[in-house]
Order: sequence, then structure tokens, then C-alpha cells
Amino acid sequence: MKKTMLFAALAGVLLAILPAAAAFAASWDAPEWADIALNEHGFLDGGEYILEDPEDGHWLYVNATLRVQIVRTLEKPEKIRKNDYNQEFNCYTAEILCDTAAGELPVTLWADPTRPGYTRTFKTVADIAREQGAVFAVSTDLFTARTSTGAKGVIIRNGDVLYDAKTKHHPGSRPPFDTLALYDDGRVESYVPKDRRAEEYLADGAVQVYTFGPVLVRDGEIPEEIAKKYDRNLNPMHAFGMIAPGHYIDVLCEGRLKSVNGSTGVNMETMARIMKVRGCVIAVNLDGGDTAVMAFMGTRLNAVAKVKEGRKTCEVLAFGPELAFNAEKDEENP
Repeated sequence: MKKTMLFAALAGVLLAILPAAAAFAASWDAPEWADIALNEHGFLDGGEYILEDPEDGHWLYVNATLRVQIVRTLEKPEKIRKNDYNQEFNCYTAEILCDTAAGELPVTLWADPTRPGYTRTFKTVADIAREQGAVFAVSTDLFTARTSTGAKGVIIRNGDVLYDAKTKHHPGSRPPFDTLALYDDGRVESYVPKDRRAEEYLADGAVQVYTFGPVLVRDGEIPEEIAKKYDRNLNPMHAFGMIAPGHYIDVLCEGRLKSVNGSTGVNMETMARIMKVRGCVIAVNLDGGDTAVMAFMGTRLNAVAKVKEGRKTCEVLAFGPELAFNAEKDEENP
């Protein structure tokens, strides 16, 4: 069955490198694998629709202000360089459309919701999502691994400043300390922590700021440093990007699972090309490895190599909290 997504599939060499991306086409309509009609804005006029089809790799949530559409594809990109490792991996592409005018925005959910900002309670991404009713939740920058060092960068969650460190930029390192800033008008930006202070982010309307990197796509193009300064090693990777304000792409590529499901992982340049071909004008790499987890309706979607449920975390980036399970709860408690 043809897979239809909201983002614009790009023609040319990128599609030759990533053939699975050619299955995606721009549309505000519902995908062909979902039996639902949407309005001209790509939402429902009322109520909610939930589809979960892990066998075919399709997941969809839609209500009047939020649309989360996920497709799993098997990617087999051609080598960019002659000596590159062969890459083959399961790729989860989540496309998220928010009615920002209605206040629909990404939020941080804490492992302990009674103590926002508390960083000593850890749970899995799926547990946090399930307990707090998130439609979609993902891991972030694992900033807690750096709190004992000076390499924190700018960390803002739900408009609250946790850290504001002038961390030096290190292109070629993992992480190089680029920010991923999400604003209250739906836009996404990225800066070097030492060049922009937390108060400046807040003044411009930032509600979430992560520090990791590198920037994979900026102004619709892949920065030169991605090919020049980053190694060709294969890893599970996770990135978040924006097509337009309120229109986001989140991609998670499995890896280190060759003997389990064939997923080798992905190198940095291929990850950047994935984000570009999915239409991102800006995209930033987040923590990968065993940290990288994507959850839909409280269920983990991707496989993880060493830590089966994914590394525990004090927080997740989420969409649609406390909304998705209302219909189910009402049915259980009429």
C-alpha cells in the first residue's frame, strides 16, 4: 500500500540515495492506509481518531488541533563514500502538525509530574507517556548526564530555565553543543550556547531549549561540517526538525541490532540527508544510542540494543498530553 505523508518528497539525487523516501508525498488529506476524512487543515472538526498498525508500520492520531502520523520504513541508502559501511535500518518518521493558534505546542513531561524540573526521578519514555496520557513522546538531549560538568549549555523546559551555561561549540564532537529551540509560535531555531543566553530565548518566546547537536539541516541545506568533520560510524540516531512553524518531523533510526532485526544504524551524513529529504528547513540531532526512544499512545515503537526499554530519563518531549486517552477512559467508566 502506498504510504502518504504531509511532507514534500524531494526529487533527484537524495531520493536515489534514500529510495524509501519516494513513497512519501505532500498532502493535507488522510493517508490511504487510514479510513478517515480530514478537513482542509488536515485535522478533524471534532473528536479524535487513533490508528495503531505495528505490523504494517503505521500509526496515526488526529483531533481538532493535533495530527501525529508515523510510518516505519526499511532504509537501505547507497554509500555516500566508497569506504562507508553498508547501512540498513528501520526508520520511524513521525510527522506532527499542530494548530499553534489554538495553543497546540510540544511540552515537557517530567517523570515526577508533581515536581516539575526535578531531575532525580527516572522512568522510561513509554512509562512517562502512558502515565500522563501523551499521544507522542520522545527522548531528548540527556542533559542530566552533563549536569556535573560545565558542558550543560542552555536548558529550558516549559519556559523555565534550568541551566544557562556558555558551553563552547565543538564541531565534530558528539555532542558539539548546538541548541534546538522550540518557540510558542511553532518555529524552531538553533544557536551555539555561548552566543545566545537563556533570557534572549525567553524574550523571543522559546518554551523548550535542548542542547546537543549537530545541526543537520539549516535553511534547507546540510552544513558542510557534517561531511567534513563527523565520523562515518553507524549508530542508532534521533533527530527533530521543522518543515514550517507548527509542522515538525521527528525521525528515529534503529541501530546496533544487526543480529536482531538487521538494523545497522546510520552515519551522521545519512541522517542529515534523511531530514533534508523529508522537507526540513531546520533539523538538529538529539541523543541517540540507548537513549533514543519513540513512543505512541504510551507504547514504545522502536527496538533498543542494550537497554530493552531504552535508557530511563527524567523528562520527555511530548505532544497531546492528557488528551489521547479520554475516549478510552470514558468507555471504561461510563
